[in-house]
Amino acid sequence: ATDVLSRFLEVPSEPHQLRLLLDDVGLEVKRVEHDDAHTVFVLELLANRGDHHCYEGVARELSGRLGKGVGMPAVSTLDVGPTPHPVRIETPLCLRYSLTLLERRSEGGIDLPAARVLEAAGLHRVLPAVDATNVANLELGQPTHAFDADTIEGPVTIRLSRAGERCLPLFREEPVTLPEGTMVIADDAKILAVAGVIGCEESKATAGTTRLLLESACFDPVAVRKASRALSIHTDSSARFERGADPDRVLTGAGRVVTLLEAAGWEQVGTTGLFGE
Repeated sequence: ATDVLSRFLEVPSEPHQLRLLLDDVGLEVKRVEHDDAHTVFVLELLANRGDHHCYEGVARELSGRLGKGVGMPAVSTLDVGPTPHPVRIETPLCLRYSLTLLERRSEGGIDLPAARVLEAAGLHRVLPAVDATNVANLELGQPTHAFDADTIEGPVTIRLSRAGERCLPLFREEPVTLPEGTMVIADDAKILAVAGVIGCEESKATAGTTRLLLESACFDPVAVRKASRALSIHTDSSARFERGADPDRVLTGAGRVVTLLEAAGWEQVGTTGLFGE
């Protein structure tokens, strides 16, 4: 959406001129839609340019041609220290991993500018924990995931799946069998997520959730691509990770989610655990 892009970079206000600029830098416009008073460009993105899967990445591409600086949304600076929950990393396919604990102090929702990012992408608001992670991914290109902390039994473990192991992905009614060697996030009792692809029903945030464990990570792109294709599950997260995410954006993405959640009545507790530096 042109109004969201303009938060990151001063771009031509006339939609036709902006379209010409996008085409000129190699960001092919496949379709133009109109959303209330705003124009929405649907882009055909190159397979090897994962950085274009977010507003900041598109803005940076345009900034070189326009000679203008790129702005950033508000991002909380996270203090790195003792992890708020035990973590075990048992596979080198997890390149970097962070975990941040938040507790709900009051009822609220994400602010209207953030909600506009979802609206422009055709996404409905669900819960602040879900909305904030979606917004951060659309803005900055760093996937994150929020687990209900009270559903987790034992350490959060990043490992490879075992033969015959099953999980219940989000939005599925029946469990699926994971190919052996799939990278997963697990606790002592269950699979919490297929790493870089999708979370699982048993650990998802709900309206009754009062404590969140916010995951922000960087995973091996080949491992994510194989898992996504083997399970026929394709998400915004897998699209970003399988094209190669930036390990240095892990804390930036988490910090953006924390900013959005703090405005929605949540508060960070303790420090952020960071692994794989």
